[in-house]
Amino acid sequence: MNRGLALGLNVAVLGLFAAAVEHFWGWSRLLAPWSQIAPLTLVLAIAGMLASYALRGTRIYLAEQQIPRGAWFACLRLILINNALNLILPARAGEVSFPVLMRRWFGIDATQAAGTLVWLRLLDLHVLATVAAACAASGWLLKVQGLSTLAWLGAALAAVAPLAVYALREPLQARLARRSGKLAGFAAKALSGLPKQTSGLALDLVLTWAAWSVKLLALGIVLGLLAQLSPVLGTLGAIGGDLSTVLPLHAPGGFGTYEAGVMALLAPASGATELGALLAAAVNLHLLVLTTALIAGALAWLVGAPPSMPASQPE
Repeated sequence: MNRGLALGLNVAVLGLFAAAVEHFWGWSRLLAPWSQIAPLTLVLAIAGMLASYALRGTRIYLAEQQIPRGAWFACLRLILINNALNLILPARAGEVSFPVLMRRWFGIDATQAAGTLVWLRLLDLHVLATVAAACAASGWLLKVQGLSTLAWLGAALAAVAPLAVYALREPLQARLARRSGKLAGFAAKALSGLPKQTSGLALDLVLTWAAWSVKLLALGIVLGLLAQLSPVLGTLGAIGGDLSTVLPLHAPGGFGTYEAGVMALLAPASGATELGALLAAAVNLHLLVLTTALIAGALAWLVGAPPSMPASQPE
């Protein structure tokens, strides 16, 4: 996408979002619930998000053996920049920054880096799907006959999916090699990013679950306080918001799609809570996530080139 067009689209979406907030709530009314949250709780939530980024940086550092040892901080910077670009650019356009920076900073082939990225994104989806199904089964689906059992079954299937893919990787690669098309190419790229040993798979899973557990716990508590819901339902809403950023398409900045993701999983659990109050809580959570990610990404960009990158080569 042309940079000028992308910038104009983001500004337009941001302007419409700000106007909509002012029209339906007014910014002062929207932000009022933050006064009910203890500053320490907010600090811990932000710390949880930053810890999640650090764990993701560690995941990249350990997954790609070609990254020079001692370059962990550069991996953290890469994650922060990639995450910020994903949030502000539409249709997952920010993902392009991952293979580009992996090649520029560490000399890793872009196709190889793309395969690693696809595999790690599938692990992210595995965690979100597992936790979302488990939260739904123990939350608002609990009293719906049959659906709770189906949700638990979905959680179990999502939980074992990476193990099944890893166990079947060789026959799957052989079959994909005989096929053509974008879907087959995408699947082949994902399989190329799989770790070569079982210990690597275990490490990827541990770091992925640790990163998401810290983040979802932090955001779930905040959303629960904002919407006056239980931590379980708060976590479910936070998952809905993050699912909107992991899936292939989302709006610039996530404005609208993030809130829709939160509402899609929380609306059935609203009970006596007004949908307007839930939506306001979703907007506030989105503002917290977006502000933290953009500030962290901007600081990571301004730090400068990693030692392994030639000084004459711009980022």
